[in-house]
Amino acid sequence: MTLPLLILRPLDGARQTERRAKDLGLRTVVDPLFNVEPIAWTAPLPENFDGLLLTSANAVAHAGARLKSFRTLPVLAVGQATARAAGDAGFHVVETGRSSGQQLLDDLQADCYRRILWLAGEQHSALNPGEREMTVVPIYRSRAIALGEKAVACLKQEAAVLLHSARAARHLVAELERLRITPDQHHLLAFSEKVADAAGRGWKSLQIADRPDDESLLSLATGLCQSG
Repeated sequence: MTLPLLILRPLDGARQTERRAKDLGLRTVVDPLFNVEPIAWTAPLPENFDGLLLTSANAVAHAGARLKSFRTLPVLAVGQATARAAGDAGFHVVETGRSSGQQLLDDLQADCYRRILWLAGEQHSALNPGEREMTVVPIYRSRAIALGEKAVACLKQEAAVLLHSARAARHLVAELERLRITPDQHHLLAFSEKVADAAGRGWKSLQIADRPDDESLLSLATGLCQSG
């Protein structure tokens, strides 16, 4: 019997992960822990910037029509999913960070992209731009919701749980405590060390993706779920 794979990320991303997982023959349960929604924002003048930082595909999905005015700016994307979303929206992606926004900024050449616009989520990690100027404009929010019925039912048996963000990890831990569900019969597959740290200990097993992308995460899931 294969283990079910519980996908908790927001719905748009969850559907993409689910498609990839099913292509690998995995049995999935999708029940997002967050609803992503656009928020009102004022678009600054594109000519004031020489680079556009996107750390999530949610920025592309929820920015609305005003996003088009920034197509003249080269995009600095975190992760392949964000880069694909930006490319599909007509942007030219010049840099793709493999681990985090901070890593991407740190790896930029010193004389490139001195005035960066970051279209971010309402709740975002702080980034240090160094000597660059960076303007942060929140354009969407991820609203935490209670663990859904499908997820609760899935967690009544041994399962593999995908976690894509530290915030999701903290919220899941809180929900498990609220529902008195112990994690010790479940396997955690974490997007990064930061996510694993936020999820804490007590899991039946915990594995961290070699790279922060679905391909690496689902490679772990395939080995775990199909041998479960």
